[in-house]
Amino acid sequence: MTPTGYRFEARRIYRMPTHFGPAPGPRQMPDGMPTAPASNPQRLSVATRFLTDAARLEAHLPEGFALSGEPVVTVEFHYLTGIDWLAGRGYTMVQVSWPASFAGREDKASGRFLAVIWENLTDPVITWRDEIGHPKLYADIPTPRTWDGAHLCSAGWLGFRFLDIEVSGLRDISPDAPPPDDILMLKYVPRTGAWGEADLC
Repeated sequence: MTPTGYRFEARRIYRMPTHFGPAPGPRQMPDGMPTAPASNPQRLSVATRFLTDAARLEAHLPEGFALSGEPVVTVEFHYLTGIDWLAGRGYTMVQVSWPASFAGREDKASGRFLAVIWENLTDPVITWRDEIGHPKLYADIPTPRTWDGAHLCSAGWLGFRFLDIEVSGLRDISPDAPPPDDILMLKYVPRTGAWGEADLC
């Protein structure tokens, strides 16, 4: 009897379950799908910042990271639409970050530490967390509302609302605005069957 089954194709991205072949996503578009990077995706961003206690932020920084500058937390809502790899669909995300630096055995970096990203669609949660290492979780995030000159944003989980933001006086970003700070993250993958150990950290 001839053995049956599939083999992994070289240089192709797979995600579980792997049985259905290479996985489409933002870094591996389905064959023949046209892309339009200049107009994809369309984005509405709403952000706010607040000053907090430095010790509270330092308690959430991994080893090798340190708070850099004032303990200012930035909360961003990004509403994305017209995404090519989602067949024109979109999703909403919430990012929480603060200024930090990293000093490793060989490398050093500074920027903003991205502590968590909540998103309301599992596809970007899985692809960006597994492939890039973004700290993503699922949440119920309605489309931001505009009312009386203000943008209203909220996020929740199974009916529990944990975030409400109202921002007014928004303006378009100038094309000459400086680029955003580099993003620092920690990618952690637990080791199967060896609880408390990591395959990658």
